[in-house]
Amino acid sequence: MHGIVKGLSKNKQRVAVLTDYGYTVFDIHDGEASLNDEISGSLDDHGSQDLTNQTTKHSLSVYIEAIQATPAAAQSLLSHI
Repeated sequence: MHGIVKGLSKNKQRVAVLTDYGYTVFDIHDGEASLNDEISGSLDDHGSQDLTNQTTKHSLSVYIEAIQATPAAAQSLLSHI
């Protein structure tokens, strides 16, 4: 599954990625993501996941907090960290 980074928390550790099914929101444990980066991997499963930043070709170790989130829910999650 692929998505595009559309939002970042102030500390850039929580990321909202737009997929075909809504927003996936995750916390980065290791790695980096920037706005408009393409992310691939299991963006439709909760919990710990290893994703790939296709833009930088680097791995991301993340914890997925929300899947198929609405824009409002994704924005709320980004502002609460």
